[in-house]
Amino acid sequence: MIITLVKKQSGIEFIKEMEETYKSINELEKLFERTNNMKMYVDLQNWKYYKDNLDETIETTESLITNKLSLSDLDLIILNTIKHEKPRSIRDLANKINKDVSNIQPKVKRLEDEGFIKFETGIKNSKIPYLTFDEIKLEI
Repeated sequence: MIITLVKKQSGIEFIKEMEETYKSINELEKLFERTNNMKMYVDLQNWKYYKDNLDETIETTESLITNKLSLSDLDLIILNTIKHEKPRSIRDLANKINKDVSNIQPKVKRLEDEGFIKFETGIKNSKIPYLTFDEIKLEI
């Protein structure tokens, strides 16, 4: 099964992401010269393009290939709740879907391990779940 995660963002959002990752376009150029990493090359070319096209929408994709993936109804509810209700912590997520946090914790950990969600650190070291994509496409 091929799962494609689709992320849509503006040129401004893309550049902010690149600045968080590489600090500056000059730093990225130096890194690329040292490593010849193709992902860095693509990031560099995109950065150069989007700095002059800030309002253009960018669609990036990431594909996961697996035979082990199974998304339960609860997994889909968790993903949907994270996307639309933006919980402030795993406990907040559990409250929003009326489930015990001890039941939700392993589910969100598995979703993180499979690349569907990531976490930011919040108040009092809480973990704030967020999606790294806008769409999920499945190919069987």
